Amino acid sequence: MTIIKRNWQLKQLGITQWILRYPSLLYSEVAIKLLDHIRLLLISDQLPPIDHPLIIDVARSMRLTSSQLYGVKLEHVILLPESMRCHCWCLGLKINRDFSGIVFHTPPILALSVDANAKRKLWRQISDYEYRINIPIS
Repeated sequence: MTIIKRNWQLKQLGITQWILRYPSLLYSEVAIKLLDHIRLLLISDQLPPIDHPLIIDVARSMRLTSSQLYGVKLEHVILLPESMRCHCWCLGLKINRDFSGIVFHTPPILALSVDANAKRKLWRQISDYEYRINIPIS
């Protein structure tokens, strides 16, 4: 029996098919393991490229290289290990997860790029935590 015929038969019987949004979670196949050198986790619905000029400037101000940054979409945050400890930059969203590090909240990167007040607030946060950013989180 083909899939199309089966789907048609289920529809005729009034059976609603559900599709898992994250099927890998059901089987615990996928878990994101970050390398030890990752210092800043970028979390966003739409990830900006790591080579975006503003991201490069922020990383440079924190004395980080692009290899120490890692971008993850919000829906993949649940795939990160509970024991993970790092600093986070949330772009355009709030998260309830504690990574035991500093959390920066800003608008999405496109809005942040043109909003002087939001950039000023981010730079103030970075300067307030400057001494803690490069200290390993224990």
